[in-house]
Amino acid sequence: MNASPKGVRSELRGIGAVHDLGDFRNTFARNQTDGVAITSAHQEFGSAIHPVMKTHPVSGRRFLFVNEGFTQHLIGLKATGSNKPLDYLYHQISQLENQVRFQWTTHAMAIWDNRCTNHYATADYLPQQRIMHRITVVNDARVNDR
Repeated sequence: MNASPKGVRSELRGIGAVHDLGDFRNTFARNQTDGVAITSAHQEFGSAIHPVMKTHPVSGRRFLFVNEGFTQHLIGLKATGSNKPLDYLYHQISQLENQVRFQWTTHAMAIWDNRCTNHYATADYLPQQRIMHRITVVNDARVNDR
């Protein structure tokens, strides 16, 4: 978040955003068109509100907690007012200077902290096989996100 103008950072401090599965719920529908599976998935997974800026529990550094797939809108703003800052943040995330590109080699291993990383897997390792194991930390003594 250091690359963002200070004005943008101060505006985002304390702002929450709605995170929702959105059209990913269609995965649960399995070609059902009556909406029952979508309704069930919404009831089970619902929506959540998270701060746009969080504090990493270990490093203490601030990070953005938004992504195009799940962040629906900023709390307290109508869609038109919410889209502009979110589009700006998504644009920042997509800039090469804010990304890491990992080059796969034999026996290479990559580890990232999903709490503060947007990742996009490319098929640059083909025809080799990529094996992935996901580990999720359940309790990590998070700090206050104010």
